[in-house]
Amino acid sequence: MTTEHPGEHPGDHRTTVTPAPRVAAVDDNTIIRDSLCPLFPGWEVVGCFRDAEALLAARPAADVVIVDLNLAGTGPAPVLQGPAAVRAVVRAGYRVLVFTSEVRRTILVDCLTAGAQGIVHKAEPLAALGDAVEAVAAGQIVITQELTGLAELAERRKQLPNLSGREREVLAGRARGESFRSIARRLNITPQTATGYMNGVKTKFAAYLRDHSPADLEHYLGLEPAGLTDWQPPTTGPR
Repeated sequence: MTTEHPGEHPGDHRTTVTPAPRVAAVDDNTIIRDSLCPLFPGWEVVGCFRDAEALLAARPAADVVIVDLNLAGTGPAPVLQGPAAVRAVVRAGYRVLVFTSEVRRTILVDCLTAGAQGIVHKAEPLAALGDAVEAVAAGQIVITQELTGLAELAERRKQLPNLSGREREVLAGRARGESFRSIARRLNITPQTATGYMNGVKTKFAAYLRDHSPADLEHYLGLEPAGLTDWQPPTTGPR
């Protein structure tokens, strides 16, 4: 990716090149590991490992580590999996993006509590993974639609009192599946500004989750036991 800045004279440009993100992956699926380089030629793939222990032994220099949650594979020896694997990789100083088929909210919340900066489902379009890697490399938080709905519930239950008015409005729209373009048109702001407000929400929600267990959320948000698994985000149309 390049960004051009005007120079001192007309027609004179200086070009700043954004370095390719250095990406490592932890996944027990051979196809996933082998396909990252050809599918994402703009990345610098610095290592692909079948388990977290192998990554931690190699210690590659990576901007983002993509971690699957189910790492049982076919090996007989037990390995770190799920939020425990995320926690170990985060403690080693890496930014973690969870790439998973897991849909249980209690597990996904545990991953954010463990320090993951993003979650992408394997069923999402390939572009979603590419966008998420760039966002996490830039220090942003990436969460699924289900967790966006959970963030809105937390806001309505006064568990995120430090959100601004605009952040609340953008969150309400996103929790109902409204696009940033539609939100921007409705609020008379640009889509980029709407995205910025949502990035602020995600950062604050992730920080909140790191101080609260799933059991805390069930208590504070009024969910029934195991409600993090069963609860669904609102499905009504945009306000």
